[in-house]
Amino acid sequence: MRVHLALSILAAVAAAVTMPPPEKKQRTHTHQQPNPPVFPASVVVFAPDDANITERMAARSEVLNDRARGHFSSERLAFLFKPGRYDVEAKIGYYTSVTGLGASPYDVVFAGERGVYVDAMDPQQAGSLDTFWRSGDNFRHEASTGFRWAVSQAAPLRRIVAAGDLELFDPTAQVNYASGGYLGNSIVEGSLILGSQQQWINRNVQMNGATGGAWSNVYVGCAGAVAAPSAAGAEPRVSVVDQAPVVAAKPYIVIDEATGRYDLRVPLVAKDVVGAALDAPYRDVPFESVFVADASRHGARHINEALARGLDVVLAPGIFELESSIRMARPGAVVMGLGYATLVAPASGAPCVIANDAGGMRLASVVLQASEVPAGDSSLLRWGGDGSETDPSVLSDVFARVGGPGSLKVRASVMVHVAASHVILDNLWLWRADHAELAPGEQPRSRPVHESNCGVSSPPLLNRGLHAIDATSLLLDLRAGPGEQYHLVVPGECAVKNGLVVDGDDVTAYGLAVEHTDQDQVIWRGERGRTYFYQCELPYDVNQTLFGDKGYTGYRVDLAVKKHECWAPGVYSYFRDYPCLVQAAIVAPDTDEVTFANAFMKKLRGHDGILSVERYDVAAWRASDARFQKYY
Repeated sequence: MRVHLALSILAAVAAAVTMPPPEKKQRTHTHQQPNPPVFPASVVVFAPDDANITERMAARSEVLNDRARGHFSSERLAFLFKPGRYDVEAKIGYYTSVTGLGASPYDVVFAGERGVYVDAMDPQQAGSLDTFWRSGDNFRHEASTGFRWAVSQAAPLRRIVAAGDLELFDPTAQVNYASGGYLGNSIVEGSLILGSQQQWINRNVQMNGATGGAWSNVYVGCAGAVAAPSAAGAEPRVSVVDQAPVVAAKPYIVIDEATGRYDLRVPLVAKDVVGAALDAPYRDVPFESVFVADASRHGARHINEALARGLDVVLAPGIFELESSIRMARPGAVVMGLGYATLVAPASGAPCVIANDAGGMRLASVVLQASEVPAGDSSLLRWGGDGSETDPSVLSDVFARVGGPGSLKVRASVMVHVAASHVILDNLWLWRADHAELAPGEQPRSRPVHESNCGVSSPPLLNRGLHAIDATSLLLDLRAGPGEQYHLVVPGECAVKNGLVVDGDDVTAYGLAVEHTDQDQVIWRGERGRTYFYQCELPYDVNQTLFGDKGYTGYRVDLAVKKHECWAPGVYSYFRDYPCLVQAAIVAPDTDEVTFANAFMKKLRGHDGILSVERYDVAAWRASDARFQKYY
């Protein structure tokens, strides 16, 4: 392991305080891994002099660029690019990561007319609303038409340099909705064009101005021409936090061009970071010390044996049907996926991953997926242990889902449970499926249309300019609308109580999204928690008895908590099937040090909705509010 402490003059716009380098992590392994690594066929490595790269990428992405076949496909794919210049025209599909292998994003350049790009997957009806599950890392984009990345959740960009404009929606689509998203540790030399993006977080981005956005634009630790904070209640709500208080970038892979050897580069945690910090301090792990897990050959036993031997783990793209939990306990241990490597929970009900947080650990770029398990308490990720104040652990691009592909009987109690303290959550989307794969022979049911004061009875199919989009109708959740080839999830299917439960103290979240769980979406019981950006949709399929009467909410801070802060929480309702009135989007103690900045709620469509943004005394208003009396 090699520790590097160089700081980039370009990327460090203001001085970041680097936390003291951790002590060298003890490794006990004696079994060296191959370097360069031996990847399975789901990893495609390109060099700049390779022929027909555009055609090869298109052929490998055929299924994943087809919305009907790719949405719940079991195929996973990673494109890795050695340093050089690439004139390509490559559309990036579902469950695909595209990654440069340079020490700097300037080492891998995409040129041509479009380079790598993402268009709306359903330009006629849903736009980009279900353009999920794809990522871009560690490259410079110089395409002549700019860089389009028209995505929704679980589609982050990290360590990219956009030489021109970065466009986060698809203005060419007949319907151009988008519901993202995350941009981190990046430079945008042109303009950041948010367009119809409902919500978006930029963390540590060097900027040259931004335009558009619908409801919530968040800037944390950004530098350059950062937008000014918005006036209270204005749309889009613009939230600006000057520094990222404590953070580390996601690990990434680099290649030494002279030797062909690979390193896993693990950025160190720093405090008060401003700007892209592209050359922040890091430690290098040579691939002799990295176990590459192949889902066709390896399971939890192999991964745990590697971790116990002191190896770090890179999960190649694939579906890992786990027979037991992956266990992380060594200080500094890294488990990182490529190409949306998916961990399916053991049938016993054990979590996909159990961590005993000893400090400096990293879990990155994985999808945690529920399975059919026995009744009882279960989670997809249990992050326990003591944690470390001097060397916090970081979860980056960790996504979880209960439902979607396969069985509707999958379940979990909690998707992610964080019991350790001093943990950093950097871009999480925790999703109970609102729509799922059709069973063989199943016909999709039509989505009921409920105008219910929203003033729109059917999806608008005419192209609407950005300035014509109104907040009421921007997200008529079309992820499972008329004509969709999906199963619409109903009560009892894909059951999960909570998305995120935090019991640890001093936990910090950047870019948190939790959607559709059966009870409270988030429960935060730890002290001094901080959330920068929160996006939530309440479940579509509940009724008053199941949800509204029980006081469930989008974001709950326990009444015993003394200090908590949350920036830009947005909680949306679309009660598709039944009347339901929810007490409040946020429930929290009424104290001066429990604060919410730019909090808002949205009724997207359907019945009733949310009564208020924040409530502290439920009993007093429940008895007196006339709108609630019809339920008693």
